[in-house]
Amino acid sequence: MALANFFRRGKTSQFQEIEEYRDLLETPDRFEDGFNLKTIVGALFVSIVMVPGNIYLELMIGGSIGAAAQWVTIILFLELAKRSFTTLKRQEIYLLYYVTTSLINRESGAFEGLLWNQYFVQSPAAKQFGIAKLFPWWFAPPVDSPALVERTFFHEDWFWPITLLVLSMIMGRIAWFSASYVLFRLTSDYERLPFPFAPINAQGAMALAEESSGTFTWKWRVFSTGAVIGVVWATIYVAVPAISGAFMERPIQLIPIPWVDFTPYTGYFLPATPIGFTLHLGPILAGMLAPFWAVVGSFLGVLVHTIASPILHSYGMMPHWMMGMDTIQTHFVTSIDFWMSFGIGITFAITVIGFYQVWTGVRSARIEQHERGSWTPPPGRGDFRIWICIVLFCLASLYTIVLAKLLFPHLVSRTLLVFFFLFAFVYTPLISFVNARLDGLVGQNVNIPYVKEATIFLSGFRGIEIWFVDFGIDNYGASAERFRQIELTGTRFTSILKAELFMVPLVLVTSFMYWSYIWKLAPIPSDAYPYVQLMWPLRALQRSVWITGTMRTEIEVHEEENRIEWTPANLPDGAWWYWRARASADADREVKERRFGPWSELAYFYTNFDGTDPPSAPPSRLREVPVDLSEAIAAGLPSPPLLLGPSGGARVATPNPAMTIAGALDPYGRELVYQFEVDKVPSFDGSFLQSSDDRPILFDALKPEVIGVGFVVGVTIFVVLSIFGLPILLVFGYIQSLTQIPHVLVTQIVGALLARFYFWKKYGRQQWRLYAAVLVVGFSVGMALVGMASVSIAMIQKSVSVLLF
Repeated sequence: MALANFFRRGKTSQFQEIEEYRDLLETPDRFEDGFNLKTIVGALFVSIVMVPGNIYLELMIGGSIGAAAQWVTIILFLELAKRSFTTLKRQEIYLLYYVTTSLINRESGAFEGLLWNQYFVQSPAAKQFGIAKLFPWWFAPPVDSPALVERTFFHEDWFWPITLLVLSMIMGRIAWFSASYVLFRLTSDYERLPFPFAPINAQGAMALAEESSGTFTWKWRVFSTGAVIGVVWATIYVAVPAISGAFMERPIQLIPIPWVDFTPYTGYFLPATPIGFTLHLGPILAGMLAPFWAVVGSFLGVLVHTIASPILHSYGMMPHWMMGMDTIQTHFVTSIDFWMSFGIGITFAITVIGFYQVWTGVRSARIEQHERGSWTPPPGRGDFRIWICIVLFCLASLYTIVLAKLLFPHLVSRTLLVFFFLFAFVYTPLISFVNARLDGLVGQNVNIPYVKEATIFLSGFRGIEIWFVDFGIDNYGASAERFRQIELTGTRFTSILKAELFMVPLVLVTSFMYWSYIWKLAPIPSDAYPYVQLMWPLRALQRSVWITGTMRTEIEVHEEENRIEWTPANLPDGAWWYWRARASADADREVKERRFGPWSELAYFYTNFDGTDPPSAPPSRLREVPVDLSEAIAAGLPSPPLLLGPSGGARVATPNPAMTIAGALDPYGRELVYQFEVDKVPSFDGSFLQSSDDRPILFDALKPEVIGVGFVVGVTIFVVLSIFGLPILLVFGYIQSLTQIPHVLVTQIVGALLARFYFWKKYGRQQWRLYAAVLVVGFSVGMALVGMASVSIAMIQKSVSVLLF
C-alpha cells in the first residue's frame, strides 16, 4: 500500500514544475486595438536603427540583441510619451513588443539565408564533398559569378534567388498566421488548455505598462537592475572587441569569443571529447530562468559524453578523431563516428514519449475538465472566420507544391506529388495539432524526426537536387501559444494582422539594404566576423554529409550476357561527359587495396533532357591512344573492358544514363569487379568527377545498431523517471546536450544552481521566476545599449575606410 502511494505521488509530482507556471496571469475581459501611428513609427525605428546592429552582433559574437531591441524601443517611446504628457496602453506596448521581435528575427534572417547559400557553394566543405558545382541554378549564383566576386546583390545572377525568397516569405506568413489562429481556437477556446508558459512571455509588456501609467512596482526595479548588469558586461564583452576591431587588424578580446577551448590540449588524457566553457554571462542568466531539471538534464548529458567519448575512442569507435583537433573538428568527427546515430535514436524515443504524453494528457483532460469551451469567441477580441483561414492555409500549401514542380519538372514525379499533398494537407495539420495540444498541456513540443530525409532516401533519387525541394513539411503547433500571449495582454487579433501586413514589405526592403551593406564591408565569413567564421564551416560540413547521402551509384551485372551497367548519380543537363572503366580480380579486398587492370578507351556523350540539338562536337578532342596490355599481361591483371555505350557523342535524355561495358577477360578466370569514372573533362580530375566506388559519408555515419541503442536508452530513462516520479524535463534537457556545443551548457548550470539553492530560498520559487523573467529582459537591454553604440562606431569607421580606399 505504501509503495502504491509512493508511485501515485510520484506520478502526481512528475509535472509539478510545469503546473506552477499555469496561473501566473488571468485572461482579461476587455480587448483593445494596439496598432496605430506609434506602432508604425516604432517599426521604422527598429528597422533603421536596431536591425543593422543586431546583424553585426550575430556575425561577430553569435548573439542577438533579441528581447533587448523590444525594450530599448519601448523605453524610448515611454520617455517620449512622458514628455508629451500621455501614456502608452498595455496593448500599444505589446504591439511594439510584437513588431520589434518580428522585425529583429525576420530582417536578420531573411537575406542571411542567401548569404549562407553563397558561402555554402564556395565553402571548402562543398569542394571537399564534390558538390560545389551541383547546386540548383536558383539556390545561389555559381562559384565564378561576378556577383560573388564583387559581393553584391545587384546582379542578374541573384534575380531568381531573391524572387523566390520574397514569394516564400509572403506565403510562409500566410500559412503561419492562418494555421496558428485555427490551432489556437481549437486548443485554447474550445479545449481550454492552459498554455503554462504563455504568461511568462506576456510578463514583459506588463512590467513597462506599469511604468507608463506611473505605477512603479518590483518589475521596474528588477528591470533596471538587469539593465545595469547588461551595460557593465557589454562594455567588456562587446564594446572592446567591436571598437578595437574597427581600428586594428585584429580585435582585442578581453574575454574569448565565443568560448575558451581546451580541446587541443586535453586530447592527451580525454581523447575525442570537446572540453571548454563560455565566459558569457548570458547563459548564466538563462539558467536562472529555465526550468531547473531541464538544465540539469543538459549538464548530465555533457558529463555522460565527457566520460563516454574517451571510452568509445579506446574501443576504436571514434576512428576519425586525431590529436590536436579543436572543438569544432572534434564535435563533427565524433558526431559522424557515434553521437549522430545515438542522437537519432534518442530523438525517436523522445518522439514516442511526446506522443504518449499527448495521449495521457488527453485522457487526464477528459477526467479533470468538467466542461468544454465554446466556438463562440469573446466579444471584442478581433477574431476571424475560421473557414477563411483554412482556405488561405490551403492556398499557401499549394504554392509549395506548384513551385516544386516548376523548379524540378523532371524530378517531381506523380508519386512524389502524392507525397507532397499528403505532407501539406495531412501530415502538417496533424503534427501541428498534436504539438499545439502538447504545448497547451505541458509547454513542450515534439516532432517526428527525419521525415523529409526518410522520404528522400525511400524515393531512390540520386543526386543533390532533391534536398532543395520544399516538401511542405511544417509544424505550427508552438505558434498557437503566441495567440494566447496576445489574448493575455488584452490585444485585439486584428492588430496583429495589421502589423503583419505592414511588416512584410518593410522586412524585405530594409533586410536587403543592410545585408548588402554589411556584406560589402567584408566577406562573410571572415576575420571581421569571428563567430560565423568559426561556426559556418561546421554547419557546411554537417549539411554536406546529408546532401551527399543521395550521391550514390549502382552497378548491375548481367552474367548471362557478359554485360555490366553502371548508373551514376544525377548528371547535370547540357554538358559533354567522358567515361571509362577498368577491372580488378581482387573482389575480396577493400577498394584501396585492389590492383586494377588498364583503363579502357574513352567514350563521350551529351546530356540533353529537353530534346534540343546538342553541340556538334565536345570541347575537348579525344586522342586515340592504343591501350598497352603488356604490363597487365605480365602482372596477371584483367584486360580493359569494352565500352558499349553511350558513346560517339550520343544524346542522353536522363540524368542517370546506364554506361554499359562488356566483361573484361582474366588470364586465370577469376571473378572480376569493375570501376567506372565519369567527368566533364577527359583528364578525370574535374569538379564533377564521379566514381563507381564513391560511398557517401552519411552511410558511415548512420549506424543502425547505435540508433537502436539510443532508442532503448531514451525509453528506459523515461520509464525510470515515470516510475520514481522524477522530473520528466531531465529527458528533454538531455536532448540539448546531443545537438549543442557543450561549452554553453556547462556555464548554464551555474545559473540554475544559483536559482535553486539561493534565490528560491530568498524570494520563493514562483516569485523568483517572475523576477528572473524581467531580470533577463533588463540584462538584454543593457547589452543592446552598449552593443548598438559600439557597433555604430565600428560600422561608421569601416564605411569611411571603404570610401577612402
